Amino acid sequence: RHFPDEMQGDALIGNCIGFLGLKQHSIADDGTGYKTGFRHELLKSSDGNFRPCDFEFAPDGSLYVIDWHNVLIGHMQHNARDPLRDHVHGRIYRITYPSRPLVTPAAVDGAPIATLLDNLKLPEYRTRYRSRRELREHPVDEVIPAVQKWVASLDAKDPNNAHQQLEALWVTWGMNAVDADLLRKLITHPDHRVRSAAVRVLRYNFDKFSDTIDLLKKAASDEHGRVRLEAVIAATWYN
Repeated sequence: RHFPDEMQGDALIGNCIGFLGLKQHSIADDGTGYKTGFRHELLKSSDGNFRPCDFEFAPDGSLYVIDWHNVLIGHMQHNARDPLRDHVHGRIYRITYPSRPLVTPAAVDGAPIATLLDNLKLPEYRTRYRSRRELREHPVDEVIPAVQKWVASLDAKDPNNAHQQLEALWVTWGMNAVDADLLRKLITHPDHRVRSAAVRVLRYNFDKFSDTIDLLKKAASDEHGRVRLEAVIAATWYN
């Protein structure tokens, strides 16, 4: 939320060959895949050793970029013990959008189950990711009933309701106790993105369903190509 609304959902690509920096691209649905559009160069350096090797959004919404800063790039072209490898230098950049406030970091580490589940409604992907990870530190027999109660309390009129249900499904998958009833519900959802996401969960949980083949056959005849594609991919994992 710290960055402009029109940037939400974009992709950031780090490049250290030719162009040295981060490029930002918009993403839009395009059949079974996506199409992208170049938006701008978010970060660019004239330093020949600039190596933006990793970048991640912090809990406060700012973007951290790690500059590996090394004259050598690959491991195929250069020996691992090449003396030109720089083990001393490196930089970390922090990018903010000054005209918008930073995000108040959500409580994650040591937070109760109820708080972690409510974090799944937040727009920040990394916060939701960390919350799901923290939930896996709690006992399964405490998390699963809490998830089911949380799903039952969701507002059906909320435009993000489907995504919140998917978050719940992913939590149960992360606990190795995937909610079969919730998956069967979402695999028939009106939104093709929800259906395809449910098929992907099914791919990794064949042993939890007695009707896996029937579910895959239904997905393979779906009206949307991305759902069919997920079914095809899932079938390659089946005996």
